[in-house]
Amino acid sequence: MATALGVALELAEYTRAIARGWWIVLLCVAAGLGAAVLVTINATPMYQGMVRFFVVSPAVNGQSPLQSLELSRGRIASYASLVKSDAFIDRVVRVSGNGLTAEQTAESVSASADSETLMLTVTVTQPSFDAAQATVTAVAKNFGAAVNELEAGRTLPGGETVLNVVSGPSVLPAPISPRVPLNLGLGTLLGLAIGIVIAVSRRLLDKSLRTPEEVEAASGVPLLARVPSSPAALGQASGLRGARAGRFLEEAARRLRTNVDHLPSLPSTDVIAVTSAGRREGKTTVSLMLAEAWANAGEQVLLIEAQLRQPTLAAEIGLGKSIGLSDVLAGTMPLTNVIQHTTVDRLHAIAGGTIPVNPTELLRGGMLHELLDELRARYTRVVVDAPALQPYSDAALIGAAVDGTLLVVRHGHVSAERLQAALRNLRSVNKQATGVVINALPGYLAEERRGVRARVLRALRRPRRPWLRTTVPHLVSVDLPAGQPVRHAARRR
Repeated sequence: MATALGVALELAEYTRAIARGWWIVLLCVAAGLGAAVLVTINATPMYQGMVRFFVVSPAVNGQSPLQSLELSRGRIASYASLVKSDAFIDRVVRVSGNGLTAEQTAESVSASADSETLMLTVTVTQPSFDAAQATVTAVAKNFGAAVNELEAGRTLPGGETVLNVVSGPSVLPAPISPRVPLNLGLGTLLGLAIGIVIAVSRRLLDKSLRTPEEVEAASGVPLLARVPSSPAALGQASGLRGARAGRFLEEAARRLRTNVDHLPSLPSTDVIAVTSAGRREGKTTVSLMLAEAWANAGEQVLLIEAQLRQPTLAAEIGLGKSIGLSDVLAGTMPLTNVIQHTTVDRLHAIAGGTIPVNPTELLRGGMLHELLDELRARYTRVVVDAPALQPYSDAALIGAAVDGTLLVVRHGHVSAERLQAALRNLRSVNKQATGVVINALPGYLAEERRGVRARVLRALRRPRRPWLRTTVPHLVSVDLPAGQPVRHAARRR
């Protein structure tokens, strides 16, 4: 079984690779078909003529018919070779006037001998119908004489070999090549095979992490949730924008909340940072999902946007103020002035705030630790929407100040090497990733959808038993006199 990044690929993954590369397969099929058309158009039509001889060696004095038959069988193979001899080819060219050279004529003539039936078949294949007809006719008229000239002086009078024409000379009316249907079919199949090979090779050479197993193996930390690909997950959490995200997305949020609550490696999960290896992997979406899930469970939750270089949370979820974390860390705004209510009960938020000149220096100071200590006393849960671990060190500094760090990996977006490099940035501040969340999973990999699919398949495989409606009796209670045992009468529906 082939592997990609050390993870075995199942047959279904090959099928999905071909489906994802359908346009490559289609282009290769079109190219193969086009090449077959060009080859067919440019190919020279070839016509084939044939003449068949029956070889007879008459019995002479002192020979039995059986000896004469064996003599014919012994000679027929040499007669087949004689067809391409220089002397006979020169005679055919001279007699036929086919317009070809002796070399071209020799290449176009072939012979096969059957010693059992004493049949000698001569085939002529030439680019002109008239030339093929003239050549095969010349062979039919002159081959017997050529054989007798060859054997002159070696046979007794009356024992000359006789070559009787039993079939031909004739030429097929249509050219035998090019074979249009065969060429087009072969071109299509060749293009299809090349397209499939390219599509599968792209998957085998693709270093991006696609399956939960690949993500867990590359990160070395437990997988906490699978977030399915959903239009509702492209922006922000459902409740924060006044819409429902869908059952699968909500279930993923609840699963993430439950797994974080029961992480054995963390003594406390009061403050959790959510980050990723690179940009556009969905860390903000996961932060919003986790914060909303905790708030729906009755927790007092605060969501902090720590992306100070490009703050977007205030605009995304409709916060009234753009001031936020950077203003508090810079000492220009008190904490109470930047905490804002959201549309979800028990969920508050702090935006990124004014874009600072030196965001790394703000996060590096002791103000961040003091701020988080103060927030621990006010809220039961704090979710920090951190920036990506690369290329800046902001996320690593935040990871050093929180209780745990969740790493979001988008399906097919980041390679194992880049993910491991990001984790090294976190380890540089003596912190380990707490768990990993794989985001934007297609339906066939999302855990909840796989569960629904399995239940549907089980329901479809469940045998139907319509006979139960007609043959199984329904028991009806019957009142009997006191002291007698209770019996039941059966009736059919």
